[in-house]
Amino acid sequence: MEPIVSEYIEVIPTSIQVVLILSFSFVAAKIIESVGYYALHQSKRLATGEYDRIIIEELHIPLYVTVFLVGVYASAQLLPEVGIGFYIASTAMSIILVLWSYATIRVGGRIIGASNNAPTDREITPIIKNVLTFFVILAGFSLLLGIWNVNITPFLASAGIIGIVLGIAAQDSLGNFFSGISLYLDKTYKLGDVIQLESGERGTVIDMSIRSTTILTRDNISITVPNSELNSKQVINESSPVRRRRIRLDVGVAYGSSLQQVKKALLEIAEQEDLILKAPAPAVRFREFEDSAIVAQLQCHIEHPALRGRARHSLIERIDERFREEEIKIPFPQREVSFYESGNTVRFEETTEQVSFYDPESEGTAERNNDD
Repeated sequence: MEPIVSEYIEVIPTSIQVVLILSFSFVAAKIIESVGYYALHQSKRLATGEYDRIIIEELHIPLYVTVFLVGVYASAQLLPEVGIGFYIASTAMSIILVLWSYATIRVGGRIIGASNNAPTDREITPIIKNVLTFFVILAGFSLLLGIWNVNITPFLASAGIIGIVLGIAAQDSLGNFFSGISLYLDKTYKLGDVIQLESGERGTVIDMSIRSTTILTRDNISITVPNSELNSKQVINESSPVRRRRIRLDVGVAYGSSLQQVKKALLEIAEQEDLILKAPAPAVRFREFEDSAIVAQLQCHIEHPALRGRARHSLIERIDERFREEEIKIPFPQREVSFYESGNTVRFEETTEQVSFYDPESEGTAERNNDD
């Protein structure tokens, strides 16, 4: 059967074969185009699948153009006597390569963008897109030279030498570059997060670039840190996995105080404070017996770590006022330092008894120092 078909095809003139191949390619391309448009506008599944829609939108045109150009390529192989078959075939393959390279960049860019819908993630998205574009263009250019039978060995040797030189010269920059990619993929932090560095600086992330990260402290001082340093040291993210943050405030109450009264007062104070979240509900825990007080700890949650200072300030004001009203004593250490001068000798004494003041004309003087 196959020999009969081959003999029949050989009987057909070359020009007719070329026309048939081009016609078949054109019809197949139009069918693929129609199916793609139907899938985009009729499929309910694609309406809910964002990635599927991106792939169909970006690839159905390159697909049917490729089918037609494959027909052109096959037709060119039938025209060796014309002398331009190689150029027609190479041109067709070049167009296919450029078309699919562009489609790959488009699909990759849109998928990366769809994967980072949150506004705080969009600052790093162009970096990933640029990296993808660079590698696709590099690979496409190499394949394009191969299609036109250009020897790329000299280019590879030159590129290797240039790569070594650039690698040595830009070692720090490359380290920051790959560290930035690593921090982004690991989702260590994002814009708006409150982080604390290993060196002690604490602030809000206001900028993320491929080279460095900038944080803004509570004193409105911006600190720019290289990504390589952040990638190799400990970073505390106070906004992850959720921005809600628990604060703990220790209050010492005098021995003999009613612990139930203390607990009730602290819970009511937390409920009245607008910065404190209602859920999770505030709680009071008695932690330990100290030398002069029982330590009560108020535990409550705030909406954002940046509110910690304001919330603690407001709670301390309310606790002090409420404890004064209910006569709940907050003990504080007292220290009394006395020194006496007699001749060339100075003698110091330290006691916790009630302070006594001496007359300046007398032999000694006394000074009291209270440390709250």
